[in-house]
Amino acid sequence: MEAGLVFNSIMLKPGDFCGEELLAWALHPKSSPNLPSSTRTVRALNEVEAFALRAEDLKFVANQFRRLHSKKLRHTFRYHSHHWRTWAACLIQATLRRH
Repeated sequence: MEAGLVFNSIMLKPGDFCGEELLAWALHPKSSPNLPSSTRTVRALNEVEAFALRAEDLKFVANQFRRLHSKKLRHTFRYHSHHWRTWAACLIQATLRRH
């Protein structure tokens, strides 16, 4: 593993989702035309039922529902996001190590 990289493994349960960075991109009213990159890899340990959306489809749906552009909803996604919580924990740990 490269120095500075964090390995994180979580188990997704029914109803969970991944790809929060793409969702945040789609919900942002002035998002860049460039897709955000993800540092996550998804691997199924057994048979799963799932679906995926293309970025342009997600952006279309987000644009149809202007109420989704609220800061409160974006905050909710971040609060419940495993990805955001992991990075917050890493930031806190790094800050504590410096002091």
